[in-house]
Amino acid sequence: VDVVAQLLHIGLDPTEEVLLGSGYRIDAIVEVNGKVVAVEVDGPSHFIGEGRSPTGSTILKRRQVCSVDGIELVSVPYWEWNTLLGKDEVKRQDYLR
Repeated sequence: VDVVAQLLHIGLDPTEEVLLGSGYRIDAIVEVNGKVVAVEVDGPSHFIGEGRSPTGSTILKRRQVCSVDGIELVSVPYWEWNTLLGKDEVKRQDYLR
């Protein structure tokens, strides 16, 4: 995943495809300033139709990861990331900071 590669470039050490205690699998986990953060790359299947409203299962996952696992979850929606494709790496890295 390009997002994980960019996390590496900004000096983070992501662990990919992590199974949490809640049973959810997270795209990547990073530590930022001593705090564990889950990073989810949310593709079109995480949203209703062609819109930008998250599906019920996506909303539940976000809540559960925060409340059950006690980990902040950051979503990278596909449409935001796609606008950065083709641009220089610095813009993608700035987005993730």
